[in-house]
Amino acid sequence: MGITAALSIIQRRCMDYSLYEPEDFAANESYLRYYFKLDPVDVFFWQNWIRNHPEKLDVIISADQLISFAALQLPEEEFQQEMERLQQALSAGEEQEAVAPVRTTQSRLTRLFAAAGILLGVLLATGLFFHSRYYLSKQGPAKLAAADALQEKENRGTAPLKIQLADNSIVTLQQGARLLYPRRFTPGKREVYLQGEAFFEVSHDPDRPFYVYYNNLVTHVLGTSFNIRADQRKKQVEVTVRSGKVEVYEQAPAGNRQHGAAGSNGVILTPNQKVLYSEDSRQFEALLVEHPLPLATAPAPDTALVKDAPAAVAERFVFNTAPLPEVLQAFEQVYGIEIEVENERINNCHFSGDISNMDFNARMEVICQVLHATYEIRGTKILIRGNGCSV
Repeated sequence: MGITAALSIIQRRCMDYSLYEPEDFAANESYLRYYFKLDPVDVFFWQNWIRNHPEKLDVIISADQLISFAALQLPEEEFQQEMERLQQALSAGEEQEAVAPVRTTQSRLTRLFAAAGILLGVLLATGLFFHSRYYLSKQGPAKLAAADALQEKENRGTAPLKIQLADNSIVTLQQGARLLYPRRFTPGKREVYLQGEAFFEVSHDPDRPFYVYYNNLVTHVLGTSFNIRADQRKKQVEVTVRSGKVEVYEQAPAGNRQHGAAGSNGVILTPNQKVLYSEDSRQFEALLVEHPLPLATAPAPDTALVKDAPAAVAERFVFNTAPLPEVLQAFEQVYGIEIEVENERINNCHFSGDISNMDFNARMEVICQVLHATYEIRGTKILIRGNGCSV
């Protein structure tokens, strides 16, 4: 009986991955391709499966340790011997099942060694053996386990809980939120898994994009700050951006999955924007936040980029007979929000006043009152309506 048949028997016995023990994962060819990062489809699948089954983390870690041990420590000669012994045992097991489908109880140690034999045979049969020996010899089992091991944090209190990740990114979990994250991020990417609401302050690293997986949504950033929360009653997820640029999209459909691959839906957000995603309709709606804040960096009056110093921002909102386009430009530069006028005659108007000690909404209200105009929010933009002024 070949390796494929042996694996088929094991898969028939344990079709539900939630019932898998470490040796079952170690004998699964798809899981091996995930472990050695050989197939992006398998990597994507197992990362999401682990995310959705945090109760199996201890089993996953044990499986990884077993794979590391079997692939690196055992001599090649023992692989074939163990495989032959395993094949004989499986053949005998099939004959026994034909009479009475009873699975005999084995000690954990016996099952672990049997799994090592399955694993080694799979590695040989699938051509993964030499790759795995080289990979593990370079990485070392301890180093590999340390990098790949997932940790879990849950905020069981009422106050926000701050977590510092290996890359110095900060995640603030709200009450009831849970985060799965690696002890150390692997080269090329940073991935975490979230349930509940959290605010992220991601360290900038253009060579290692940051991915947050939330149900079937992916939030992709390089370095920024943003918030994710869900309304379970409405089956709605909200992502709000404070700084930087964020891409939010659905995970690619099963069978067409690649690492970081987006589905047909998705949006790109900038500061003071948010997106509402409906899990029922699978639609995205990009909007402005209710209370826009000045950007982390905003042009000062001399157009030099400065930190968000209150005095520098306030100075932008003291006007003396300023043309309206100049006033609106100050809004766009400080808040990063695009403002349009419905009637070009509005651009003929001028504005004088000190609106430095107001928030965004109050500033817009004062300007519109002076101009006898109104404004409305359309998606991520603002539209000003009015009769305008004569030249």
